[in-house]
This record gives sequence, C-alpha cells and structure tokens, in this order.
Amino acid sequence: MAVHDGPRAVHVVSLGGACEPAVELACRAVGRNLDLFCSALSPGSPPRFALDPVRDQHDALEILRWLDHELGGPGEMVLAIVEVDLFIPVLTFVYGEARLGGRSAVVSTFRLAEGGDGEPCDQDLFLSRVEKEAVHEVGHMLGLTHCVDRNCAMYPSNTLVQTDSKGPRLCPGCHARLVARSGGV
Repeated sequence: MAVHDGPRAVHVVSLGGACEPAVELACRAVGRNLDLFCSALSPGSPPRFALDPVRDQHDALEILRWLDHELGGPGEMVLAIVEVDLFIPVLTFVYGEARLGGRSAVVSTFRLAEGGDGEPCDQDLFLSRVEKEAVHEVGHMLGLTHCVDRNCAMYPSNTLVQTDSKGPRLCPGCHARLVARSGGV
C-alpha cells in the first residue's frame, strides 16, 4: 500500500464487505471537503471481535481501539466503513464514532441504508448519508466538535432525518476552526 508521509493523510478501509462505492465516495468526500490526502486500503475482515452478543451489535469503541493498533502509521488517520450495527455503551446505536483529535474513526452503513417501511433506501440517498457521516467523523479526528448549524457536516446526527437534512461540507465557522487548527487548509 502506498502511504502518504504528511501529517494530513487518511486511509479508508472496508471491514467486512462494505460496498465499494461507499468507500470510494467517503474517500473523495473527506479529501475534497477536509483537504486531506485520502486513499483506500485493501478490505479487511469483519469486526467480529467487537460483537456484543447480548446487544447483538458491535462496540464502536472496541473497533476504534483495534484500528489504533492495527492500521495506519504515525501522522495517519484511519476511517473504517462497516456494515454492522454499532453502539457505544451510553447510546442505543451510532451511525459512526471517532476519537476527538485521534487517529481512528468508524462509520456504519447498517442504519444508513434504511428507507421507509422497512425497505432499503435508494442508492443515491444511501451514498449521500455515507458521505456526510464520513466527513463528520473525520472532522472529529481533526479536532472539530458538534456544530449548531443544521447544514454543516459537523451537525450531530441522531436520526436519519438529521443526516438527510445536513450537507457534506463544513459551515464557515467550522471551516475557520479547521484552518486555525491546521495552520491553513
């Protein structure tokens, strides 16, 4: 795998067969909206190690710990795209999770693919959701917190309605904070 030596690199990896268009779109969106070098890594195995059998969901924090130790190198960030349902101990589910200022993040396509009446949503809507959540979680790795601007990618998503209503880009305030943190974007 080719690795970018700069401190502003992110690698996107599918763990367990997340669809290739979602991985490619996440990589393009993160690169374009956050001005990062982005590359896709070879797909990995599903994160079975993080399964909580009582909840029948995967612990997002366990996946982050694994990513921190297994993928990427100094100055690199890793975003995993998974198809499994994620949770953190204090929430019923999450669409994604990242360490603020850390080097790992995960986005789940499990609930992002939901449409009405138990049917899957159309592919364009699904990919739009993945794009927004990827930018959101990588934004957290870059030190951005949640935003009150409902159009900003850093607006929190607790429902699909919130995800669908926000955009994939940073608002001017979040963009300015990112520029200030990085010394220029």
